[in-house]
Amino acid sequence: MNLSTKSLLSLLLLAGLSTSIQAAIKPYPSGLIMRGKYDGTKCEAPRGNMAAGYCQVYWKDIEPVKGQFNWSVIDNAITSAQTHNSGKGVSNKDGYKVMIRIRTGVYSPDWVKNDPNVNKITWYFKDTSANQTHQLPLFWNSPYQNHYEDLMQAAATRYDDNDSVGGVAASMCMTVHTEIMWNRTGRKEVRSTNMSAMRALGGNRYTNEKDYACLQRQIQIHADNWHNTPTLFGSHLYQEYNYSNGEKNSNYNKTKQLFDECRNSSKLGKRCILGNNSLRHDEVNNDGSINQLLFEVAQAGDPVYFQTNVFKDDANKPFGVNELKGAMNNAANWGAISVEMPMAWDCSNVHNKTGCTQAVIDQRQNEFHTYQARLKNNFRPADATDTNRYVRTRHNLSGAGWVHNSGALNQLSSTSSGEVWGLSGQSIWFRPSQHASWQRVSGALTHIQVAGKGRVVGVNTHGNLYQRDRTNNRWTGLSRPSLNSGEKLVTVDTTDNGILWATTSNNRIFKRTAAGSWSRINGGLKQISVNDNGSEVWGIAPNNSIWRWNGSGWSKIGGSLKQISAGTHGNVWGVNSNNTVYYRDGSRWQSLGQMKTVSAR
Repeated sequence: MNLSTKSLLSLLLLAGLSTSIQAAIKPYPSGLIMRGKYDGTKCEAPRGNMAAGYCQVYWKDIEPVKGQFNWSVIDNAITSAQTHNSGKGVSNKDGYKVMIRIRTGVYSPDWVKNDPNVNKITWYFKDTSANQTHQLPLFWNSPYQNHYEDLMQAAATRYDDNDSVGGVAASMCMTVHTEIMWNRTGRKEVRSTNMSAMRALGGNRYTNEKDYACLQRQIQIHADNWHNTPTLFGSHLYQEYNYSNGEKNSNYNKTKQLFDECRNSSKLGKRCILGNNSLRHDEVNNDGSINQLLFEVAQAGDPVYFQTNVFKDDANKPFGVNELKGAMNNAANWGAISVEMPMAWDCSNVHNKTGCTQAVIDQRQNEFHTYQARLKNNFRPADATDTNRYVRTRHNLSGAGWVHNSGALNQLSSTSSGEVWGLSGQSIWFRPSQHASWQRVSGALTHIQVAGKGRVVGVNTHGNLYQRDRTNNRWTGLSRPSLNSGEKLVTVDTTDNGILWATTSNNRIFKRTAAGSWSRINGGLKQISVNDNGSEVWGIAPNNSIWRWNGSGWSKIGGSLKQISAGTHGNVWGVNSNNTVYYRDGSRWQSLGQMKTVSAR
């Protein structure tokens, strides 16, 4: 590339680095998620318009021999998901996702249980009958936790960069269910017996303090290994146990402390997805329960999910399809972005799990459509700058409006995970997540954009084009299209795989392939925006008319905007000349306050 003296100076200025920049993370699936089957190592098959489905797998099946892994059931589920997405014409990033829940505890392999450094006890779940009798490794001690860390390292190496994997459940500190802060001593009939065994271990005995430390280390293990994939922490309130009888008391404040630690930017940050594992239709969120805590987390702008109660044919406390709808209504009202469905949601008889047909799937999807849409609307976030340049965030289309976090910028661009890049004047600033501090990045730009996987591009005052190399945290100059005398690049945007769209000072439009070849696109725009996978390209003409790329040309869209931003999952926002911000709701524009610029996540 031939660079003028000014261009060389600009490149030298941009080459410096003041901070280390983290990689962007995957957006958590929003909508309805199939929770999977508990009886063995199995994965849900894609069906209907479910956002995701779980692989519920036993550790003993995944790693029957230390260091020898059998990932075939998860790999096959990923292949099915990718085939499903391809048939629907959507990318793996935007389509159906595979969720991973590796059940440890009593389902740990024998080589873990028989490790003399780990040790094990006989542990009962419901009663002392043979089918309720298990061998439980001492999860509260470090030798067991070291094996779990090795497991997570192997799983993350295989799946962390795979777009088809939407999340992984934290499951180190568990007995029989992956509810990581619950059920240490089983049902009431066996609690005293279990606690006696857990305490009769000398220096290896169970303590509440060791349990809490296990949960803290679990956070650290996932933070160290899963860099791109969200981690789910699903549970009831943290419980402390009586050493004499095994009974328990819930501790709201300690639960909050653990949740805050998980959400801290030095730990998992936005990769921490908090949830509850048995929501019913008749519950509330103002009673000091886990529901209240999750509601507070959602109000703060962090993603939460709810798993509903299982179907029960119980005269005193029934839970059927109508009750499921009530539970989904609660979750949507409380700001959740997803709900994990009970098994047999697609069966005509949900209690006996019979009559499971495509016709029932179609019927239920139609019944659940409103709830699914509301959950997705809880995940329609955008970031913006107001007329005073203050940075604000909106987490959904209803409820609380634009929240001021920190910072003041002229222009900004954000990802679905909450990562924000922006400009104050020509100074470059970066915030890895909503609750993190702003970091100054060396260089000077006049326009900047970031894609979901963290690819950052921008142009400077001379119209030179740069891309952020996040491996070595430096700016790299990119070639420009052939321009007329005095013409320069003004705006640019990028897809995840490096396809660029750009506009010039003459309102001409150009597109660059990932290999670096430029081509002229017909039309005239002053600003352009493309979503992460390139399926949505929107632009604004000099007269503020709105245009959308249809694959071969531009289609005019009603309305008038001065700036537009295309995000994930059809999330499109814009601002008009009166600084009214709009969200694209189907075929109409919905006004949502006053802002100067906006960025769809």
